[in-house]
Amino acid sequence: MHSLRRSKKIMANFPKGIYAITPTYFAGDHLIKVVQETINEGVKVLQYRFNESIREHERLVTAKRIMKICKKSGVIFVVNNDFSLANKIGSGLHIGQDIKNTDFLKDFKKITFIGLSCKDDISQQTRGDHSLFSYFSFGPAFESKTKKNLKGPINIKMISGKIDRTKMNVAIGGINRKNIAEIKKNGFDMAAICEGIYNDPTKISRNIKELTKIWNEN
Repeated sequence: MHSLRRSKKIMANFPKGIYAITPTYFAGDHLIKVVQETINEGVKVLQYRFNESIREHERLVTAKRIMKICKKSGVIFVVNNDFSLANKIGSGLHIGQDIKNTDFLKDFKKITFIGLSCKDDISQQTRGDHSLFSYFSFGPAFESKTKKNLKGPINIKMISGKIDRTKMNVAIGGINRKNIAEIKKNGFDMAAICEGIYNDPTKISRNIKELTKIWNEN
């Protein structure tokens, strides 16, 4: 399993603020350009989320290119839900709460840390293998095109009142410049954002600037 000591070192320096998630409709050179623009605006955590139809080799090539950019800029890189890919490139990994038995991860020794999606289930922070996870994400915080939930948005205020604040807590889903202040005011460490950054490819830099400004002012 990934080194707990290495994971703790990474999390000790884990930045707070904007956690960018690439949209699945960007790929290839266009995605790389978008990633560079994102990092140029000061984002320090970036997750590679991809369309499931993308073949394994293309995922690996793309992830290596993104990893190179992230390393050069001191950005933390996370792969969404692909254990093998994260292990091959030595990145962080993000998984869903539906994965109950994580024993198989003992074979993935190069994964640097693991984050867990909790939806609105606070008990995920105390599950038997909770020490395996470096951060916990809750959402969708608001109506979201990418973070679907049949029950609709979670109760941010209720969740924030019950989460373990000794852990790294991330809000995700439907976050944009109109509501990001609510995430910060409710004590979340990071706001994971996809559409709020990338909904208009011509406004990526502007969106990040505005989101960062609002976060820092609240």
